[in-house]
Amino acid sequence: MEHHLTAFLEAFLAKQYKQRRLYSPASDKRKGNPLLGMDALYRELDGRYCIQLPKGTKQQQQVFVRQAVAKYKLSTCYVLSAYEPFNEQTMRIDEALDKIVGDGPTTIISFIPGKVAYFEGHSLGDRYLCIREDNAVGAY
Repeated sequence: MEHHLTAFLEAFLAKQYKQRRLYSPASDKRKGNPLLGMDALYRELDGRYCIQLPKGTKQQQQVFVRQAVAKYKLSTCYVLSAYEPFNEQTMRIDEALDKIVGDGPTTIISFIPGKVAYFEGHSLGDRYLCIREDNAVGAY
């Protein structure tokens, strides 16, 4: 889990937020799930790499994410979630998107660590697709 979370933070946070957040997961881990309390993380995402999903139904947003990650020819992803039953789970991509997109708890779906991820904050509309192909962070 730590690798996926650290890779996400390194790759997709705006520079001014990285220092604080990169040292936060280790300390938060002692308290339990590090995604608890990260509901507003969307405010710290780097807009060069993270785009807000277009408005639409849950199904339309799932299709948007599926199409964006289809070129990577992946079948599974790693889920980090404030919702414990999903946290630290490897899931099929379709299953993860069906269960997570639009369902509320703060969640990161890591498709390729530090390169391709989905972030969903707690509030309606806090859904972001994050793609960074220009870095070596989280190389797989």
